[in-house]
Amino acid sequence: MKLFPSPKANNTDALIGAVGAALAMAVTWLVSDALLDSVSPILALSMGASAVILFTMPTAPAAQPAPLILAHCAAAFIGVLSAQAFNNTALAVGVAVGVHAGLMVRFGYMHPPSGGTALTAVIGGSAVTDLGFSFIWRPVLLNAVLLVVLAFVINAPFAWRRYPAKF
Repeated sequence: MKLFPSPKANNTDALIGAVGAALAMAVTWLVSDALLDSVSPILALSMGASAVILFTMPTAPAAQPAPLILAHCAAAFIGVLSAQAFNNTALAVGVAVGVHAGLMVRFGYMHPPSGGTALTAVIGGSAVTDLGFSFIWRPVLLNAVLLVVLAFVINAPFAWRRYPAKF
């Protein structure tokens, strides 16, 4: 058993991944901060995990545009629905993340960081709950699309890092 089983990147890919993730996170932070004020740190958690996947593994199935955007938006919808349906935070969190995880597995739009988006919709406080279902498009959809656009732009100059990947 290998201690670190993941493939190792060369210096160029590591640098591109690091710079891409840093730029994407900065943009995502600015958008979240402008739209959610004090809640931007909590939404940035799931978007940060997405940025790491997008820029360090741009050809992975979970990094592709459709799963990333669909998963974050579905998670936001299920999270908002759970927050509104249940007056118990533990129950709402469990339902939001569990149902979302089950749907991702069943329908094959896997993007694991989106579980954090479902969680954010429930525990994000009044800045999120006051948005209601508009949380789905502002800021979740906007940030997911920004990440995809940045992944396309940042990876475009490098032929071996084409994004999105063709399967």
